[in-house]
Amino acid sequence: MKMTKSIIINAILVLSSLLFSCSGGSDSAKEPIVKEVNPPTKAIGILPVNGEPCSDYEAVSGNDAQVSISFSWQEAEYAQNYELVVNEGGNEVFRNIFNALVAKVTLNRGKVYTWNIISKNSDGQTNSDSMSFAAPGTPVGNYVPYAAEIAIIFDVTTADLNTSWIGKDEDGDVLTYDVVVKEEGETIAEFTDLTVDTLDPIATSPNMLYTVQVISKDVSGNYSISEFSAISPE
Repeated sequence: MKMTKSIIINAILVLSSLLFSCSGGSDSAKEPIVKEVNPPTKAIGILPVNGEPCSDYEAVSGNDAQVSISFSWQEAEYAQNYELVVNEGGNEVFRNIFNALVAKVTLNRGKVYTWNIISKNSDGQTNSDSMSFAAPGTPVGNYVPYAAEIAIIFDVTTADLNTSWIGKDEDGDVLTYDVVVKEEGETIAEFTDLTVDTLDPIATSPNMLYTVQVISKDVSGNYSISEFSAISPE
């Protein structure tokens, strides 16, 4: 039996459609999905005020040697929670994770403490700058120096890093400083027992992370550590 012209044409169209759909499926294979990585930004401490005696606290019932200190910080973008770390004289005295932007910590009276916030999520974590405060009360022995307040300025003309800091001590002791400058985590300059509060300009490269660490030391051997980081301009 002979096939009609219309039947032949329809058969060709069906076969062409099948071939196109098969070849099209192979050409349009899905590309793998790349997950966007968003580590949290740096949290900024609010209370206790950096470099000052603490004014936001409560007495601890039945314990005259301690006070409850209020801590607070600004929200960091992408952060899921925050880890509060408190140190005294280079020793860690408190560490805990909070979902809120506030916390209360019971600490000894008459001590100088340094603290920082680590903002965290599933993609990573970011340290805040160090801050310090003096807990109210009569000190036992000698106060630890406050963490230095560090300033970083990039000279856009010379591409130099200019660094200065302000050190304080509740006892009025003369302070000396050890300073470390890092580029992307690698030490590029180091100084010990400085009596000045500035560094000579340091040459930098564009769009790099620079960190300045200042260790403030008093005559009694007490010390505090502070850090400040900034990215150089492109």
